[in-house]
Amino acid sequence: MGRTVFLFFFIVTLAVFALGQENGHGETIETWENIHLHINKTTFLQGERLWFKAYVREQKTGLPSLLTTNLHVALFNKEGEQVKRKLIFIQNGLGQGSFAIDSAMTDTEYTLLAWTNYMRNFKNLKSFSQNLKIVKYDTVSEISSEPTIQISVYPEGGQLIEGAYNNIGILAKNGFGQGIAANDLTLIDNLGNVIRKNIVTNELGIGKTGFMVEPDKRYFLQFERAALPMITKELPKAVQNQISINIDNNGKDEVLIKLVGSRDTFEDKYRENYTIAIYKDEFLSLEDLVTSRDESVISFDREQLPFGVLTAILFDKDLKPIAYRMFFNHYSTENRIVELEIEHNLILNDSIELDLLLPEDIDIEINASISIIPDGSSAYDPDNSILTSFLISPYSKFHFEDYYFFENQDRRKRFELDMRLLIEGWGRYNWDSRKLTETYSAFNRENGIAFQGKIIDADLDYEQQVYLVAKLSTAMEFNELQKDKSFKGNMVLFEGDSLQVSLIGKGGKLRKPKAEIRFTNTPRELMNKNEWLNHETVRRNKDDSGKSISNQPLSIEERTISLDEVTVTDNLTRDNKFQISAEVEGRVIGDLDIKRSPSLSTYLARLGFIIGGNNGKLGVYLPDRLGGLIKVPIIIDGMGALPGEVIGLPLSSVQFLTFSKSRMTPPFISISMNKNYVDPENRNKFVKFAIENGYAQPEEYFAPDYPDYTSSIYKSYGAIYWKANVSIDSRGPTTITVPIKNQRKIWVNVEGMSSDGSLVSFKKRITLGNE
Repeated sequence: MGRTVFLFFFIVTLAVFALGQENGHGETIETWENIHLHINKTTFLQGERLWFKAYVREQKTGLPSLLTTNLHVALFNKEGEQVKRKLIFIQNGLGQGSFAIDSAMTDTEYTLLAWTNYMRNFKNLKSFSQNLKIVKYDTVSEISSEPTIQISVYPEGGQLIEGAYNNIGILAKNGFGQGIAANDLTLIDNLGNVIRKNIVTNELGIGKTGFMVEPDKRYFLQFERAALPMITKELPKAVQNQISINIDNNGKDEVLIKLVGSRDTFEDKYRENYTIAIYKDEFLSLEDLVTSRDESVISFDREQLPFGVLTAILFDKDLKPIAYRMFFNHYSTENRIVELEIEHNLILNDSIELDLLLPEDIDIEINASISIIPDGSSAYDPDNSILTSFLISPYSKFHFEDYYFFENQDRRKRFELDMRLLIEGWGRYNWDSRKLTETYSAFNRENGIAFQGKIIDADLDYEQQVYLVAKLSTAMEFNELQKDKSFKGNMVLFEGDSLQVSLIGKGGKLRKPKAEIRFTNTPRELMNKNEWLNHETVRRNKDDSGKSISNQPLSIEERTISLDEVTVTDNLTRDNKFQISAEVEGRVIGDLDIKRSPSLSTYLARLGFIIGGNNGKLGVYLPDRLGGLIKVPIIIDGMGALPGEVIGLPLSSVQFLTFSKSRMTPPFISISMNKNYVDPENRNKFVKFAIENGYAQPEEYFAPDYPDYTSSIYKSYGAIYWKANVSIDSRGPTTITVPIKNQRKIWVNVEGMSSDGSLVSFKKRITLGNE
């Protein structure tokens, strides 16, 4: 046996292997993308808000998507009707949004879907999906006893082999789709002989056992529970004169694949040629072998295999796939799962400080989202984590509560994940699905908000360009006029904003044109929604019957409680001063400020800062108590800046700034730039159009006004905190302040992704003070 790059099979494989090939529009399958939404919770009360962070990742490279800008996110009721929908702007694979859980949502169950327009071309790409619950009086009741039990059996390799030792995967679930944990399944033959007893399934109802399949015998699994009839499941009939595979995935350095067959079969097929292939996306490893008179074992070095889900296939001498099995390679240099450290400190005013830090040897920066709920809450119960949405779901045909396998992962959890993949068979892709077929892209890759327009009164001899600028965002664009005076483009445009259009004439002068414009990205109905909505997720059977919330209000009123950040709205432009805390102030820059202080340096001087030099060093200062000067650090759009870069700026380039001059805290100046400022005399040179079907405006998190933070309804279903954008690295802890709402125990849930595709999924239970 030896590694092969051989003969006709390898040539044919490369010719038909679908991944990396082009479809009719020049797109390669390496641009397939997967989606994950980190949600603040999955069970809601009326009056709350669903907050989410979107992560989009390329399937082949494992990197954040740089192609997708438009992500569709919608809520559907049980009848498959769309209730709410938003378009989310994705930049470098990241985005965020929210939905109000309001009076329009009258049902108790909904499904949250997220998809791109382009992925609808491919049947093997699936949307992100998460079931949600809305708690009402009639839904908070003890679940009735299990009405039915279903048992399914999955032979390893795809079929039972007569005369050989076979492994089978088992799935036991009740009528609610919940896995059944058992330790009393029994395997018998058709003569009533007990072959295996006390077979165990885990919390998801998944189990595994092995036995010798004797000729001319049939086999049955039996399961009996009190007050229910005995369940008997017949196993598939064994095949004769065939070879299958068994995978030992427990070794640290190697994956072992053993050929499985009867002695007579190996004697009959002695010295026949077979091939084992292991593939994932574009990766393909081949091993040819010649059968011996015994069960051969082939080893694969883990470091030579990609990290994540792989599929092994056994081909016979005619290159026909005869056995197959999925498995997970945990050990690889490509492993991009990153651990996280969280420490906490209790501070005043019913708050704690959380310090988040990556290990010292990890030289990356994670963009993360954080959800915090009361300990013991039933409100946060997602089907997938960011790990499973990107590492398992793209290759799986079944829907499981897969994040279970990566929580506090150890040897046992890895073994259970191997059982879970055993029952997948081919998974989402069988070998024939890898072959190149002609693909027609009915759904284009959307890029920004598309528009078409026309300048009716343009004089093309002198006026050949239009200047387009969004009023509230930083989007701007110059477009050439066509011979028919039309123009078109794509821009980052948000709902609630307006697109302003001006005509550029001779010498670059602007004038207000007679114009018409049409936004062309009208949301299209999701035709294949039933394929994404109609699936059952196998979940753990969790007992919440002990919770008592009767006679407590199950709806709340919303009010804005700002946390850590300030959102500048139109109201602030009418009153340009705002107070963030006792030490931190803010100013929104208006026309009057610009008229009084044309430069930023004169404006800062008006606020009491000292502009000038100190021992020959240019800077911005404040006086200290001893008569000296304290240097004030300056931040522009979240990045540190040198004083020389700032002092000469015109004030018109600043949208708003926050600052502290207090001696109780370190001083600072934080500046948000305004790239689209238009001076007053030029404002009448634009025609404005309300933006239709634009991106949803990102909103700052606000906590609902719960009536009682000590009630069981709050502890069972309430939220404490959400933050969509937190930057975490190993250079020093990232500190956030969290109000704890009089809770003594909390759960912190963190998910995130770095620019190199590294992933974080971390949960921690924190106890505050004495029990």
